[in-house]
Amino acid sequence: MSAFLGPIHYWLYNKIIIQENLVEMILKLNEIEGYVPELQKEVDRECGTIETKPLEEMIDTGNIHGWLQERIIIVEKRLSFVVTAIVKDDAKRMEEILDVAYQMGEETYAQVTETETLDTAEKVYKAINDMLLDGMPCDRINELLETSEDQVVYRQSRCIHEAYWVEFGGLIMNYYDIRRKFLQGFLVKSGFEFVVDEQDNFRIRRK
Repeated sequence: MSAFLGPIHYWLYNKIIIQENLVEMILKLNEIEGYVPELQKEVDRECGTIETKPLEEMIDTGNIHGWLQERIIIVEKRLSFVVTAIVKDDAKRMEEILDVAYQMGEETYAQVTETETLDTAEKVYKAINDMLLDGMPCDRINELLETSEDQVVYRQSRCIHEAYWVEFGGLIMNYYDIRRKFLQGFLVKSGFEFVVDEQDNFRIRRK
């Protein structure tokens, strides 16, 4: 079956799994703190679930694009649903969620740098693009504006995440805060930093 799958499909599936791992970490926080009873069951029922078995054991090879798109929708909804439910009664809980995102960023950097050396801004950008979920490749969300060893500047052509947050009465800024915190954690032990400039462009630059 794997003969029907190309590297891009495994690449995209890995992004889905990374976001689902973040959802699971936030659900673990909720369980420890007791914020929202039965949240795990509720999100599974309302949004669906993500299995983490090898891709070739699950994917519908007759509809590879559709299968992956469906999983993107599920995992985007799961993140929105879980975060929105937790902060509904107390916005200050968002700080705990951001701490989880930062921690996951640190752990992910340690994993990535076991096999890769992130010594240029271009390599950091590629690593980030290999992790963060921005729809399907055909959506062409990220637009490179500048690239060098010391700095990469890029922007999003449009936001494809907001609809999932609106659906559950959440705030899209919470998504971007989580994303920024994850990247700060990812880069804290590197020679680079992630910032958003006055034009809302994303910058990966040498410290």
